[in-house]
Amino acid sequence: MRKLTHGSLFSGIGGFDLAADWMGWENKFHCEWNEFGQKVLHHYWPEAECFTDITKSDFTKY
Repeated sequence: MRKLTHGSLFSGIGGFDLAADWMGWENKFHCEWNEFGQKVLHHYWPEAECFTDITKSDFTKY
């Protein structure tokens, strides 16, 4: 069975990313402009791509 994937926008410190993790989904990317939020997200999901500005990000590969 294929694993479900998740991407989050306006991610904050990863509340929805954590819920997706608990559900067994793979976190592919997150988008957060706040530096502290970015550090938290990178700490817990280092394999996920991190975007900082939603207006300048290209999500087409997802």
